[in-house]
Amino acid sequence: MQPRIVVARQRPWWLKPALIGGGGFLLALGAWGLYLYTRASTVSDFEHARLEVEQLREERRGLTRDLRMAREQIRELEEQVAYVERSQQIDTEACNEVRASLGDLQAEASDLREQLAFYRGIVAPEQSRAGVRVYEFKMQPAATPDRYAYELVLIQSVRHDKRVAGRIDLELVGERGNAEVRLPWADVSVGDTVPNLVFSLKYFEEFAGEIAVPRNFEPVRVTVTLVPEGNGSPRVDESFDWERLVGHGGP
Repeated sequence: MQPRIVVARQRPWWLKPALIGGGGFLLALGAWGLYLYTRASTVSDFEHARLEVEQLREERRGLTRDLRMAREQIRELEEQVAYVERSQQIDTEACNEVRASLGDLQAEASDLREQLAFYRGIVAPEQSRAGVRVYEFKMQPAATPDRYAYELVLIQSVRHDKRVAGRIDLELVGERGNAEVRLPWADVSVGDTVPNLVFSLKYFEEFAGEIAVPRNFEPVRVTVTLVPEGNGSPRVDESFDWERLVGHGGP
């Protein structure tokens, strides 16, 4: 057996420490690079996050201001609505009061016109007929069916220095079947006594009472006859349509 000759290459003694040192340096360099990258990335993310937080805070402050302004506007609008509603209520109440006052004034004016016409008929004979006459005749339905309350006013237009007297003849004229029927006032008057239809006046006199319309009788008109006594005053005959008399009053 022949001996083998082994040729071994001997490495320098400094190579291993150099390799270990180089590897450690590379690792340290990589760690440092990773640290710098991580730090830069973390700082960038932190700055970005901080900016986003600031933006959100600014947006929140803006929304808070907007909300405050919106609440103030809502409060102002509510106050305006309350003011308008109150003003409308006051205007409505004022209008109602004005309407009521206007109605009262119109009624008062109408009453005053009637009184003025009444007194003119007394004190201004040149504007009206002379002697005793019917100033007003009213008929109103009573609470009981077929019954009517009446009011009759007489005035004297001339010679107020003397009293004039006489009687009043009233008749209810109507139809029963196809025939005309004339009923004296005493036959249709309601009450135990016949109404005292005599007048004695210097200026005016009023009469009132109630009548009952008989069944199967259709009223057509009421005739009023004034018969003065012995002073030269003329007899007065007037006729009042029943429908107009009951509906509105007057001849």
